Amino acid sequence: MPALPFEFPEPTGSFDVEPPRRKRRLGVILSLSLGLPILLAGGAAGYLWYTGAFSEPEPLRLSFAEVDLIDAELAERADLADQLATARADYRSQLSDWDQALQWAETDRAGTAQPAAAVSNPGGGAMPGGDPTGRAFLDSIGATDVTVFFEAGPENCGYSGTGGEENYLYAGGCFSTAYPNTLFMAWDDGADDMVWSIFVHEAMHWFQSEHYAEASYLASFAGIDFASYTPQWEADASCRAVYVHGMTLDDYVDSSSPCTVDGWYEGWIADYLASLGAHRGAPVAAEFEPLETSRP
Repeated sequence: MPALPFEFPEPTGSFDVEPPRRKRRLGVILSLSLGLPILLAGGAAGYLWYTGAFSEPEPLRLSFAEVDLIDAELAERADLADQLATARADYRSQLSDWDQALQWAETDRAGTAQPAAAVSNPGGGAMPGGDPTGRAFLDSIGATDVTVFFEAGPENCGYSGTGGEENYLYAGGCFSTAYPNTLFMAWDDGADDMVWSIFVHEAMHWFQSEHYAEASYLASFAGIDFASYTPQWEADASCRAVYVHGMTLDDYVDSSSPCTVDGWYEGWIADYLASLGAHRGAPVAAEFEPLETSRP
């Protein structure tokens, strides 16, 4: 009978199928490749355990001399740290004072307020001599924005409230930081010979404000009241008039502001304030170093 579709006759012989040899060799190689590192790692770990690498380290043993040396070094370092902290605090405090003094002085000098007339000057509206408004002299010292205000009212602190005594003539002036571009001047009729010396003295107060206002503020931060050194501040102005601008000592002998500083020099007033305990200018970091290699 004919074979059915898709039927095949029974096999009459036998044969063996052998897997490809290349795959078997690859399997052996992979087994060896993976197994060898594991064996090596296990061997290394075993060796380290055997040698005691995973054991707790023995505590460090120091001699008494070494302990004393370390304690002394730590104590010295602690003392230096305290010195550095103190120096740093002092430096920052003085720097803060200086910044404040600088700011206030600059604010004073930048003012533009102008006084109002109250009481007219008995001596008139101009000074005697060749520089009736003081313009040439003021320009020569850099006070180009400063003008003379001929006023006998209460804001002229050098003249207001004086006078009235028989056989006396008065001349007076004033400089106030409330009006940094103004010099007040007033004098009695007949006191013309005193006017110029008073004017120069007041101009020197303007100079003090330009160059030494910071020193005055630093003095106040140190607890030094202005009233305690007013005579020296006034003497500094008159001595500058004498030593720098050619006025004579006699011009101020009978005034409320005589030049009493023998051998006056530029910066004398700042040195005087420093002698009272005021700081001098901006602090210098290097001066606060406990050691040369440290900075606050």
